[in-house]
Order: sequence, then C-alpha cells, then structure tokens
Amino acid sequence: MEQNIYIICGAFAIYILMFLGALGSFLPVIPGPLIAGLGLLGFKLIFPMSISWGLVIAGIVIAVFSQIIDILATWLGAKKFGATWRGTLGAFLGVFIGIFMPPPLIWVFIAPLFCALLFELLGGAGLRKATNAGIGALIGTVLASVIKFLMVVFLAVWFSFEIVMPLLK
Repeated sequence: MEQNIYIICGAFAIYILMFLGALGSFLPVIPGPLIAGLGLLGFKLIFPMSISWGLVIAGIVIAVFSQIIDILATWLGAKKFGATWRGTLGAFLGVFIGIFMPPPLIWVFIAPLFCALLFELLGGAGLRKATNAGIGALIGTVLASVIKFLMVVFLAVWFSFEIVMPLLK
C-alpha cells in the first residue's frame, strides 16, 4: 500500500510534466516533448516495475523526433507552397528568431511567415509568390506544434494505462 502511495505521488508529478510538455508544444521556451520523455525516464528509474521500457523509449524517441519536426515542418511547409531556397532559408531562420522575440508564443508562428516573405521579396519574387511562401511557413510551424502536442497526449494516455491498470488490480 505504501508503495502505491509513492507511485501515485510520482504519477502526479509526471502528469504535471506532461501538462508542461503539452504547453511546451506551443511555447518555444519550454521543450515540451523533451520534458515529457525525460520525466518518463526518471519515473522508470525511480519506480522500475511501474511502467514499461517501451513507454520510456517511445518518450525519448518522441522527444528527439519533435526537435526534428520543429525545423522540418516549417521548411517543408514553405517549400510546399512554392518557396525558393531563399524563402525556405527565411522560414528556417524565422523559427529561431521567433523564439527570442517577446512574446514568443506569437512570434514563433509569425516570424517564419515574415522571414520567408521577406527573403522571397529580397530574392526578387513577386508579392503573391512571397506571400504563399510565408503562409506555407506558418502552416508548417502550426502543424509542427499540433503534432508535438498530440505526441505528448499520446504519451500521457499510454502512461495512464500503464500506471492505472496495476493499481486497479
């Protein structure tokens, strides 16, 4: 019984990390999926019999994959909407610029749009083509955030099944 109380307290801490992870999917200053993945690893190390290594490995893979998605989705979104190498470079730089501009929640989405648009215009593209590149960068950035959010939710649901089922027995 005492062990269950510790596991429940640890699970509560993991749910807080999962919440931060979900929030961090949209806030660039919080590496959301990374927090969730490392939280699962810590939980497994503290309570070895409580969750599976499959869940921990999935958490770490998702953490790494989410970092890649952040960059690639913005770049691919711009490219899909007709951006040249200049526009895709602008979108890529916009992701990093947006992280450091207050408030980051707004600029992490808007900076790739503006930078892709600006780089296309500076490269001689027309306003319509440059705008399409910027919109593609914005769509890619939003899509990356949604995918990261869904990955953290997936981890939270999987964790819930693994932690609650043994307690119900």
